[in-house]
Amino acid sequence: MGCSSQLADVTQKRCLRYCGSMKLIYRTWSVCALLGVPQHVSAQNASHAAHHSQTPPTAVTAPDAPAINSLRDAGVAQNIRTAALTAIAKSASTTVAAATLAEIEACDACLARNDLATILAAQPAADLKALAPTLVSKASDSTPDAGKDAPSQSPNRFVKAACIRAIFSLSESERPAAAAAWKPIMLKTTTVPGKMAWDPKEFTVAPGAIVAIEMINPDSMLHNMLLCSPGSLSEMGVAADRMSEGVIGKQRDYVPDSSKVLEIMGLTAPNTTGVLWFIAPTKTGTYPLICTYPGHWRMMNGKLKVQ
Repeated sequence: MGCSSQLADVTQKRCLRYCGSMKLIYRTWSVCALLGVPQHVSAQNASHAAHHSQTPPTAVTAPDAPAINSLRDAGVAQNIRTAALTAIAKSASTTVAAATLAEIEACDACLARNDLATILAAQPAADLKALAPTLVSKASDSTPDAGKDAPSQSPNRFVKAACIRAIFSLSESERPAAAAAWKPIMLKTTTVPGKMAWDPKEFTVAPGAIVAIEMINPDSMLHNMLLCSPGSLSEMGVAADRMSEGVIGKQRDYVPDSSKVLEIMGLTAPNTTGVLWFIAPTKTGTYPLICTYPGHWRMMNGKLKVQ
């Protein structure tokens, strides 16, 4: 009987300890459930799993980062820009083409100007034909600042280039008669995969020429193309590298905030094509073409010779 009593005591104590452990485990599970933590994953394993997850973490905007303007800033998806323009057109009872042209004029030298020109050129032919008299008028504008090289001094040339691009998006039979006098120089280059280079990378145009550059990007990397003032290659490249250190650089598509940046083809994704229409500078010289994605400019640069 003594042994049976001792065995019963030991068994009871073990049961109590087991029950206590189960209560602790149950409470732990309950807390984990409330916090949304999987019960079978430790904190270390959860951290490891998150690090290797295929889903990227949610981006956190820096407190000092400016709010993004969908019709002024770089790096905004075209569908978002188009939605904003559609809303403006609807409220003003006009076409998206007319609303876009108005925004291009208001944009001045903003980072969205080439994207807005792309949207304008993509509008239905019927809307562009209806807008053609206005497009021709603005494209023919010869105000004194039209040929200057600093964007802050010559908003007119961006509007002019956008209007000409829109007119040439129409079929030849649909273009207004005035377009016959314009002779755009159509240039094409291709990024060389893995080489951070363009082929070709040098072009020659006449002063004040209407120029269109098409950049085909079969590479696995993002690339942009900036036309800058003569002699500014290193300055603009170093400025772009510094932009990689903060959120502002990404918001600007790594375009330096400088009057030496004359024309901008924004970041072009792999296996897509970027297009830039512009009016060539009136001053002869050699103007660098630069990819300002951080680290690219030393190898990925070219020349636009105006002569």
